[in-house]
Amino acid sequence: MSRKKPKDEGTWALILESLDAFKPAHLAARLREYLVPRIPRAATHLDEWTRHTLFEGVSALLAEHAGAWYTLARVRLGNAVLGGYSQGSSFFNQGHPPDVGVESNIQRILSALGEAHAWLCTLDTYFRSLSLPTDEEDREVVLSDAVRRVIDLTIEATNCEDDWHLHAHLALGWLLESLGLRQTERLKRALNEALVDFTSWVAPSVDQARHAANTLARAAVKEDFSLGRGSGRLDAEPLVPAPEPGDERQ
Repeated sequence: MSRKKPKDEGTWALILESLDAFKPAHLAARLREYLVPRIPRAATHLDEWTRHTLFEGVSALLAEHAGAWYTLARVRLGNAVLGGYSQGSSFFNQGHPPDVGVESNIQRILSALGEAHAWLCTLDTYFRSLSLPTDEEDREVVLSDAVRRVIDLTIEATNCEDDWHLHAHLALGWLLESLGLRQTERLKRALNEALVDFTSWVAPSVDQARHAANTLARAAVKEDFSLGRGSGRLDAEPLVPAPEPGDERQ
């Protein structure tokens, strides 16, 4: 999907270990401590420099306290694909009327984080339900169905907003990793090929989703990977991450 080789930001195992670190009440308290002294009590409008500075501070606070999943899964605040939250229109909204209330802004932040966290938890629940058969043909069928289900779960979570397919790329990599698939060049190429026709704002057709699922499942089975045979083993090397939004697509 991209000519650029982004740096690896972690694995599903690390994300999984950190999901319980999401404590909304604790984050609300931290955000309150940071924001209250910095927002004038009588303020009805914030200039763009102030908004930018505050957003950078909030971003740093969340990276430190939200849990590793927040950074490793690429769901940082401002990623409008998951949670519908953008820096320009959501953070201390300057519309008509503007909203510079600390509590209302904290609730919007936590809501956006909660949607991203819920997507990861849903993936975890689904991954744990999978059991791949030892028979080669049956394994390919089950894995193909799993790929399609992960695509559907990502569509539901993102509503196919801009660059949603990059989240599908990540989610499918996590699926394969959770099943114990070792990293190979063939598998990385298959993952990229599977999603090459996916675009922003549009869900894949039934045929496109089926092709993506079959492409990925066939490559995995033909490589005769160690799948853990339904044990849920998480000892595989991480797959190459999805490209960052804005990367040039092939």
